[in-house]
Amino acid sequence: MAELVTAKGSTSSVFPQDTLFTLKEIYSLLNCNLVQIISLNDGRIMWLDEEGKFKPHFFNSTATRLLHESGGMDDDYIAGDVLITSHNEVQ
Repeated sequence: MAELVTAKGSTSSVFPQDTLFTLKEIYSLLNCNLVQIISLNDGRIMWLDEEGKFKPHFFNSTATRLLHESGGMDDDYIAGDVLITSHNEVQ
């Protein structure tokens, strides 16, 4: 099960149209054209808008905490919504 974690603090379960998420679906969920992935310590993948900090955005505290727990730079942050999937949920 994948989770959409919004910058406004809500988390919801999301499901692919078929068995696996396509890149097009991820772009649509995150409202972007370019994604970055971060491997989390628990084996999941965080998908985020690569250009999120260049757009009007909100600080995503939940995603930023996950970034820091996975060894990301302590002074970096995540802007906007993120999708968190397992390795076997994406084509």
